[in-house]
Amino acid sequence: MNLVRQFLNWWFGQLEGLFRSGLRESGSSVADATVIAPNGPLSQPIGSVAISSRRDNKETPLGRFDLAAATLDELAHPLAGLTVLRLAEADILEKTVVLPLAAERHLSEVLALEMDRETPFSADDLFWTYRVEARDRQTRRLSVRLAMVPRAKLAGLLGALARVGVVPARGEVAAGTGRGWNLPLGDAAGRARNWGDGLFLPAAACCALLGLVAVALPFARQAAAFAAVDREIAAGRSQTAESETLLAEIAQRSAAIKLIERERGKTGRLLEVLAAATRVLPDNAFLTEMTLRQRKITLTGRSGAAARLIGALAADGSFRNPEFAAPVTRIEPAGVEIFTITVEAGP
Repeated sequence: MNLVRQFLNWWFGQLEGLFRSGLRESGSSVADATVIAPNGPLSQPIGSVAISSRRDNKETPLGRFDLAAATLDELAHPLAGLTVLRLAEADILEKTVVLPLAAERHLSEVLALEMDRETPFSADDLFWTYRVEARDRQTRRLSVRLAMVPRAKLAGLLGALARVGVVPARGEVAAGTGRGWNLPLGDAAGRARNWGDGLFLPAAACCALLGLVAVALPFARQAAAFAAVDREIAAGRSQTAESETLLAEIAQRSAAIKLIERERGKTGRLLEVLAAATRVLPDNAFLTEMTLRQRKITLTGRSGAAARLIGALAADGSFRNPEFAAPVTRIEPAGVEIFTITVEAGP
């Protein structure tokens, strides 16, 4: 069952990519349409427009029309079929956005949520579209190019056209580096799909058929759940990065604290062993050298009766398994014995 679900998810993803590609091509700038071009930049008040008819990739000028004149009203009725608004390259704002590769499944929704962070505008303040420029499978990153026009820039022009019944379906850029951009100007602005040049009905029929065959309702619910998760991930991405930075700093400081405590423990243990040895050894014995490696202690010194030291060390709970590490050497004139004893530190 899991394999079936994985296959269907992959299949729907492939179909979605094909539909997006086909729909973008169907909305390309070479489609037959009535083309309306503002006379002047959008940053200035638009007083007139140039209108042409495009058929079979050839344009026939219909004339220049004053937005305030009655001639535009007379022309509005014959404008049948697709109507597009030609925009200059300077009118388009572009930006490249880098997102996690997983965002591609719901790219329109993710971009709409991220718009106010990536631009000075919210998605509702813009006519916008996008295209995927690169996919990096190794870093799991997706490079997306955004094209935007603030709605406020087009409000006056679209309002004047709407008063005579002319509603452009999209804005297109036919020259410069921005050539090929198509910005939906209707209620579906912000999506890279251009629904309406004859490919929508076949695509919708295919989607409906596939939905019925595959019983699409559970998958739709799953897609909605994924979309919600993706939105939460996008919203919390900065907080996650901040948390990871703090956790890394905490881990570094914890490691430093542990190292300090470990070194302090070694020093403290050595002092404890020295105190215990001083307590156990008799007054006629004294140490000339003491080493501590892990839990094994080596005591070197002089005593009047070195053999008694083994018993004294064994009787004390601070030491275990005392034994001579070398033969005892007696110095007759001084009446002392040189000893080397190894012993283990007690628990």
